[in-house]
Amino acid sequence: MLNTPWSDGVPGITQLHIEPGESFTYKWTATQYGSYWYHAHEAGQLDDGLYGHLLIHPRQSLETPFSLIASDAAEERAMAKAAKDPIPLLLGDWRHIVSEEAIDITMAANTELSCYDSILVNGKGKVNCWSAEKTASLVTPEQRQILTQANLTDLTGKRYVPTAIMCHNMTSTDNPAAACRPRSSLTFSATPAR
Repeated sequence: MLNTPWSDGVPGITQLHIEPGESFTYKWTATQYGSYWYHAHEAGQLDDGLYGHLLIHPRQSLETPFSLIASDAAEERAMAKAAKDPIPLLLGDWRHIVSEEAIDITMAANTELSCYDSILVNGKGKVNCWSAEKTASLVTPEQRQILTQANLTDLTGKRYVPTAIMCHNMTSTDNPAAACRPRSSLTFSATPAR
């Protein structure tokens, strides 16, 4: 976004908010070719799916470096074809709730909701939600002991061992839960690089 910071989309910093029902045309000059992504900067719009792939092709007159790294002419042609017709791979997280609900949960819990329901590949994904009964049938005796030691009876709603339980110095004893003690955990947010 060289020389056009108002087209970077950060509401309240580089541009005004785009109000519901309104539009904004982004005008900028591409100074580098390659594969990028566009994404929202407002509240939970990114979590709600406002992102996508953006491909900028190089000028046709631009010389490519393929001859410098290819071992033969066929490999160089394959590289040129791949550069001309790339297949984007866009990975994303998905929750079965909208971002407003996730924000409400985060505020009520005083910690970020870091659990997602599925992974999307190019906008498509699959969820296989097991019932609590199915999950309970798969809990091992060792896991059951750990839950009991922490005064818990079941896995979380997402079918995980609660994060408050951290096991240290686990040994192969008759009572693996004895090596565990309840602890608080730290959650942090990691965002993708541009």
